[in-house]
Amino acid sequence: MVRLLVVLLAVVALIGLAPAAPVPKHLLPKDGPLYHPVQKGTRWVYLDNGAEYHYELTAADPTASGTTVVTISQMKNGEPTPYRKVEVSERGLLWTETVGIAFDTPACLLRCPVQPGDAWAYSLSRPNTALARAKGTMKVPGTETVEVPAGKFAAVRVDEKRAVLAPGLPDTNLELTSWYAPNVGQVKWVCGKRERVLKSFTPAKD
Repeated sequence: MVRLLVVLLAVVALIGLAPAAPVPKHLLPKDGPLYHPVQKGTRWVYLDNGAEYHYELTAADPTASGTTVVTISQMKNGEPTPYRKVEVSERGLLWTETVGIAFDTPACLLRCPVQPGDAWAYSLSRPNTALARAKGTMKVPGTETVEVPAGKFAAVRVDEKRAVLAPGLPDTNLELTSWYAPNVGQVKWVCGKRERVLKSFTPAKD
């Protein structure tokens, strides 16, 4: 029973992907914008089927290769709990960790520079093979104007087909769409009848 509960929690974590602070000019890449803030203290509030969720960028760690690994925490009663880590660079967004568990094989959420029609495959796995894995494809139709409670954004649309593979359970096939705005991150996410939209954004203080 305990093992089944762990697997189910892992499936929920993989299904829920889920997030504009101006980036200082000296941090902006020469060939395009960053599609996620990299400043500690940045905050997002999302509406997910009517429920409100609060997130904060609690750490930003530069790497030797010039990227920045940002830690996004979900805020519950003012306390941060691990949500995910994303590696941010002019090459795009790489999802490296969820709910405190690092992936053996991270997933590219967005590839830059953005090119309409661009497509790529990905797979997600973890050190513990008893947990759920996922694989799928991403495709970029182009940039669209997206209006959410936080405002109107010119955002890159990414269509995703994902198979969640959980030991002892039938495979779960999903179709998802995410929209990413420069220097903001995810402004909208849709999976079936579930919709997550950005309600508000608070830039990090200088």
